[in-house]
Amino acid sequence: MKELFDLLAKSERKILILLCVLLAAALIFNQGFALKQKKAYSYSVKSLPNKQKEFANIKELNRNIKMEWLQWDEARRDIADIEKKYFYKENKNINQLRLDLRKIFQQARIRVISDLMFDYADWEEEKLKRVRVHFTMAGPYVALKRFIHQVEIHPKFLMIERIDFRDIDTQSGQIELRIELAGYYEN
Repeated sequence: MKELFDLLAKSERKILILLCVLLAAALIFNQGFALKQKKAYSYSVKSLPNKQKEFANIKELNRNIKMEWLQWDEARRDIADIEKKYFYKENKNINQLRLDLRKIFQQARIRVISDLMFDYADWEEEKLKRVRVHFTMAGPYVALKRFIHQVEIHPKFLMIERIDFRDIDTQSGQIELRIELAGYYEN
């Protein structure tokens, strides 16, 4: 190998030595830079499982928050649906409760023997109004069952609050009842 260097001229040897020094400097610089990158890579590899767990936790939390939001959105739609379908509207048709009662009486085939008495009450904090309807009916027990069934299947919030038996004729099977219903209006 020494003979190979002897064949080179003095200026070529200087250039070769300079190139070797530059190559050695480049290798040292590369090793120093690579060592720093290797440490960074090693740190990243070590911290990856923790970051993956953290990401999984955040993803789960995000999914739970979305599910909760969807549930609240569904509840909001349900409330709007209930308000639309099941409450009477005071401003739209105030007589709807009276018409519904007439329809229930006809379907149950009961005989109302008194006037319908209406008692209105406001619930300010709930933005609702309740109207109580008092009346007396007479008929057989089967008519009472039909009436209760018609009230139960009625789509609006109309409930029987009280039934008082006024007279029971055991001979004919006729009963006379004082009934109190409650309907709910939305303001």
